[in-house]
Amino acid sequence: MRAPGQLRADAQRNRELILDTARGVFAEQGPDATMDEVARLAGVGAGTLYRHFPDRDSLIHAVLADALERMIALAQKAREEETWAWDALSRFVHGCAGLRLDLLLSVAGAQVHRVAGTPGIDEGRVRLLEVLDQIVRAAHDEGALRTDVGTGDVMGVVGLLVRGLPTLPADLGDELRERAVRLVLAGMRAHPAPSPPEEPLT
Repeated sequence: MRAPGQLRADAQRNRELILDTARGVFAEQGPDATMDEVARLAGVGAGTLYRHFPDRDSLIHAVLADALERMIALAQKAREEETWAWDALSRFVHGCAGLRLDLLLSVAGAQVHRVAGTPGIDEGRVRLLEVLDQIVRAAHDEGALRTDVGTGDVMGVVGLLVRGLPTLPADLGDELRERAVRLVLAGMRAHPAPSPPEEPLT
């Protein structure tokens, strides 16, 4: 028996499919992409889409909330599984670069007046900052993270890194983003560890 408010398995699959599709559509077309386009690319009827998300604002809110949950899960898993806080921090930053969070940033920036004060978004942001702050403070205690780098700095770095360069081909953009992550993390370390030199990009 389903708990009150719990979706049927097929309805849950449809909701996840819509969110995944909307994430890609908003990333490519911006937050003004139409609901019809999302439904078409998701392969669901308009009625199915509107049963889950009555309007575009509710869909944007759900995409943002989902992205925050992914970031929170990434930070929590890194903190729990890594022995050293620096490794957890590095794993979090690398992971964020692979989550297509450029969508989160671009949509949030364009829709900030619509999501400001929204409980799900605000609560998610607080939870994310809490777990990330634990990782940052532990990395300071280890002596691995520069003392002039705080949680806000880490989130700022993530924001800059995940935006990418849309004018580049996807494969080159991914390579450059991954390289930038490694370079930035090296600059954040209190005592950068020696590593094999890489071939510089020209």
